[in-house]
Amino acid sequence: MLAGVLTVLKIIGITLLIILAVLLVLLLLVLFVPIFYRLDAHVPETDLDEGFDVQKVDAAVKFSWILFVIRGGISFPKEKEFTVRVFGFKVLPKKEKPEKEDSKEEKKKEDSNEAQEKDAVKEEVPKEESDSSKEQTSPDDAKSEEEKTEDTSSADDSDEPKDFIDVLWDIIEWVSNILKIPLNVFEKIAYTISRVCDKIDMIKSTLESEIFQRAFALVKRKLIRLIKMILPDKCRIDAMFGLGDPALTAEVYAAYAAVRPFFPKKLRMKLGPDFDRKVVYTDTHMKGHITIFTALYIAATCYFNKDVKKTIRRFKKIINS
Repeated sequence: MLAGVLTVLKIIGITLLIILAVLLVLLLLVLFVPIFYRLDAHVPETDLDEGFDVQKVDAAVKFSWILFVIRGGISFPKEKEFTVRVFGFKVLPKKEKPEKEDSKEEKKKEDSNEAQEKDAVKEEVPKEESDSSKEQTSPDDAKSEEEKTEDTSSADDSDEPKDFIDVLWDIIEWVSNILKIPLNVFEKIAYTISRVCDKIDMIKSTLESEIFQRAFALVKRKLIRLIKMILPDKCRIDAMFGLGDPALTAEVYAAYAAVRPFFPKKLRMKLGPDFDRKVVYTDTHMKGHITIFTALYIAATCYFNKDVKKTIRRFKKIINS
């Protein structure tokens, strides 16, 4: 009996260990296996004087993750919907199930029945209104109307012309109210300006503090690292352009030649000018990767930093003050 219980416990323990191992492997794959992406764009040589057709542009963005187990992307103008496939099966976008013919017929019958009921109600309403209009007014209603006319006539008789002093006081009160309006507006403007000045002083003191300087330096360093990770590892751009004006085209190309040495080594860009035509052409290919662990690590480092927390609380206090 005891041996059987121990065997069952042993099997359960081994099963739990296997499940935990599988979950750990999946977690490590999600965190450390990078997401590879690729961008391809091609614009054929187009004379801009004849017009630019967007449909001639061929562009596609694709990604793959965990040895192409999860992949997808979007392309223009072929597939304008973002698709995701898992083991080759499309997950997004979901296919809409076609409605059955029987359900369509039932809906049509319901709609026709509702329309008939509405028509019947509309026919009955005018009849009721005509019957009610035929009824005469009751004597009680006539009495109430006579009482209302007597009340209005008595109220008109009771109105007497105001005295000269009352009219004078009304004029004085009206003038004083007009004079108070600019004073109230001036007080509100002065109060608003004082609040803005106080907030500016608080922001200035916060920006000059050592806590903010340390927080800003940390966030700047981590953000630069995140941008470097997201930027493509390989980038090749072949392009040609012409502005129709040789002088203007030469100026643009000279500016490009001056900036070209500062481009990163991974960016290979060939730009050729056309001094005679107003034309554009490009062929672009980019490849890169994004690691989820790196992004989460950078976000957690910035979020849980004491200086960053103090700076965020300080700015919240300034906004709510």
